[in-house]
Amino acid sequence: MRLSRSHLWRSRRVRRVVAAPLTLLLATSLAGLSRAADASVLPSGFQDTVVLSGMTNPTVVQFAPDGRIFVGQKNGVIKVFSSLTDTSPVTFADLSAEVDNYWDRGLLGLALDPNFPTRPYVYVLYTYDAPIGGTAPRWNDACPAPRERPPTVASSPPASPS
Repeated sequence: MRLSRSHLWRSRRVRRVVAAPLTLLLATSLAGLSRAADASVLPSGFQDTVVLSGMTNPTVVQFAPDGRIFVGQKNGVIKVFSSLTDTSPVTFADLSAEVDNYWDRGLLGLALDPNFPTRPYVYVLYTYDAPIGGTAPRWNDACPAPRERPPTVASSPPASPS
């Protein structure tokens, strides 16, 4: 098969048209990576300091009016620090037997009553490890689709009556 000059010119033009956006995409991707690296550098006058430590996957923090700090962990454990200088938190509640701690599930929210500590209520939002009305733990096996389904059996359609 012989290619004409116009065909070759068109194929080169197509390559240029395709190459230009790909080059632009690559350049913006690399620029984004350098910006991500720059994000770890603090501006002048700022300091990075660990205030509370000793937790596993903390998801929520609430400051009580009496100075205590409540920290909810993804696995369902809620710890309380007496102040920002406290280095040994106390376990306030352990809901890990009821919390489905898999993937994006787990203890996701925590709120103190507006009149806390006069009304000492702590409200928690978490993914329950059982079907509605069921008893936890049910799945707790890192199963991405915990719904049970009976096996499907293929069969031929019934014969039509004559």
